[in-house]
Amino acid sequence: MANNEKIMSEIEKNQILIDTGVITFKDRLVLVLEGLSGNAFAKKVGMSEAVIRDYLSGKTYPSLNRLAIIAQKCHIPIEWLVTGKGECRLLPETEKKGCIYIPIYNTKDSDTSISPIEQLPFDASWMKYRGFNYEDLMAVWVNGDSMEPTISNHDIIVINKSHSKPLDGYLYAVQYDDQLLVKRIQNQGHNLALLSDNSKYPIIVLSKNEMQNFKILGFAVYILRDLH
Repeated sequence: MANNEKIMSEIEKNQILIDTGVITFKDRLVLVLEGLSGNAFAKKVGMSEAVIRDYLSGKTYPSLNRLAIIAQKCHIPIEWLVTGKGECRLLPETEKKGCIYIPIYNTKDSDTSISPIEQLPFDASWMKYRGFNYEDLMAVWVNGDSMEPTISNHDIIVINKSHSKPLDGYLYAVQYDDQLLVKRIQNQGHNLALLSDNSKYPIIVLSKNEMQNFKILGFAVYILRDLH
């Protein structure tokens, strides 16, 4: 009888651990990844791939500080991440309804301060499929033909602000001398060149030593345009 009581006591203790989720952190972390690779997720939360790999294997468990970072970056309650209790996802009310809103900005030359003009609705499932964090996104309403034929006047470009490291030939939204521009970026040794796809527009060359009035806002990931 005593042995049976001891066995039941161990089972009950183990069930408590299961119920609170303490022994299944790695399984919850897999859910949080939502299909992202360990490397991509590590970049998303600002940690090394080796650290995330150890968490996923159950080899190590994150500190409270790192748990807070993961919860904040992934928009989930830290209580659920730590214990498994409560709701798995912490979403804005609009995302619960299948729609989220991201700010949209204008590239008019007369803009002296860059501020959103309105918000653009997007399907939440599309965001999840692409692995985007909605807080990292902004939209740019393009004015002018400097990026023709790739981007036309009044096209809308979706920008991922979490990717601001310049890669040659790719499209970026940049802030330069109080203007919001969409350009290709090219590294030229000590200089950085902003390129237009329309050959009528000159190349803007910036010295890397004098970048006070220049900022890369993010990488272009999507173009919206009218067909007619």
